[in-house]
Amino acid sequence: MPNMLKIEALFGKTFKILNGFPAYVTIEQKSDPTGFITGQDVLSLMDSCLRSGLERIGVSLDKASDEFDYLSKLFRRNGFEHFSSRVEVYRDLKDFEGCKTPFTWASLDDRSFSETEFKLLWEKCMAGSDNKPSSLTMDQHLLSVKSELGEGWRKSCRVFYLKKKPIGISIPHLEPGTINEGRLFYFGLLPEARGKGLSTAIHLQSLSALKEMGATHYIGSTHPANKKMQRVFEKNGCVVRTQMESYYKNFSK
Repeated sequence: MPNMLKIEALFGKTFKILNGFPAYVTIEQKSDPTGFITGQDVLSLMDSCLRSGLERIGVSLDKASDEFDYLSKLFRRNGFEHFSSRVEVYRDLKDFEGCKTPFTWASLDDRSFSETEFKLLWEKCMAGSDNKPSSLTMDQHLLSVKSELGEGWRKSCRVFYLKKKPIGISIPHLEPGTINEGRLFYFGLLPEARGKGLSTAIHLQSLSALKEMGATHYIGSTHPANKKMQRVFEKNGCVVRTQMESYYKNFSK
């Protein structure tokens, strides 16, 4: 396992650390960084992860930050490749009153469907999406959920139904390392459920789930090309906060 205490010591003042062991580590730039990252810090991160047998390191940088140009060049110089851009939004949930919809839902914790069935539905939701295609397998996606969310991850893996037919999935959770930040690890509709005005209502119900979990605010994101999801955010009271740029480094096995 990577030396997470060492990584936290090097990057914790500037980045949020997401432990995806045994597959990856992701560091996400904080909105209020208080530290400074050097080239030696990046080399130490790479060495620690490589020695631990991790497959990749992910980095998310805030394009609006004063340090963006410096950090972007720093990681690129050390072999990190740009993967994607994403629009990040914010929604205060303290005044959120919940919602009523015609949908029902079940989670993996309810045992009404299997992990295999959930992965198949997730894969179908990703097919034809306006977001950039993922380079991960579905097993790796689910492993990411298990690794990042830890105990209780099954409760977050939810399938939405309309008249007993699955129409989409959502993975609401409190962001690791926080006590009140709500996020959706993934949100999407099955191809046959698209174009019927269901996205906004299911996303709203997902926000309601976050409020029930104790979230006081929601952070969401989507790719700049995904205008449909951006409209869903707008309809549900989310405001654009910034644009994040993602980089990664894979280690050859």
